[in-house]
Amino acid sequence: MSTSNWPSFLDNPQSIHNLYDQEPDLNSCDLFYFLIDERGTSITLGFETPHMPQHGRHEWVSPRANSFEFYLAFVDVQQLDIKGWSSPAGKDITFTQGSDGDILAKIESRGTSVTFQAKSLSLTKSRVSLVSRND
Repeated sequence: MSTSNWPSFLDNPQSIHNLYDQEPDLNSCDLFYFLIDERGTSITLGFETPHMPQHGRHEWVSPRANSFEFYLAFVDVQQLDIKGWSSPAGKDITFTQGSDGDILAKIESRGTSVTFQAKSLSLTKSRVSLVSRND
């Protein structure tokens, strides 16, 4: 499995399928948030995309909203290996299934290599907002 079907790695894939007919490709999203919490051995990744949900929540309805932000939390992280971290926010992200059922995550770009495995993955937060873009 690759990141193109990343919802299949979620504990509850319906959490993203309730918002999208076709969810955003993680590699086309900006990875703007990376939090390692050693207390709970978790990693949270935050993504931003202009690909707005087709089935948003009623409180999200705004003609000015042009950005969707969502957070993915990996739990029981092990074997974390980080080699560098560089800009821009665009990274190549790959999830695969290990032989033991764990999620194997890899984040790469020029100057960046992060790998780890986790027992589970969940969508923990999402929201829409207005973002100024320099396109």
